Amino acid sequence: MATLRKGDLAAKVAAKLGGPRSQGDAALNAVLDSVRECLAAGDRVVLTGFGAFESRQVKERQVRAIRGRQAGQRVTVPAHKRVGFTPGSDLASAVRGKR
Repeated sequence: MATLRKGDLAAKVAAKLGGPRSQGDAALNAVLDSVRECLAAGDRVVLTGFGAFESRQVKERQVRAIRGRQAGQRVTVPAHKRVGFTPGSDLASAVRGKR
């Protein structure tokens, strides 16, 4: 199993577009910047067949510290936001090997 990095993905996009890598890099950056801006604004981003990204609110909670001086004691994790991803049916089927 290989690790695909942003540069590798930009090269694949450029190959699909039939242009230079700089064009693929620009296209990929435009898409990622748009997704980032929408999520920061609190919007949900749905890419049909691929999946949906959304900003989720996580409540404050108590957890047990497992490292450091406070190991075993309860530590408060403050409320915060995180990015959630729900895969689409086409992506899930491809990963399972059914496509």
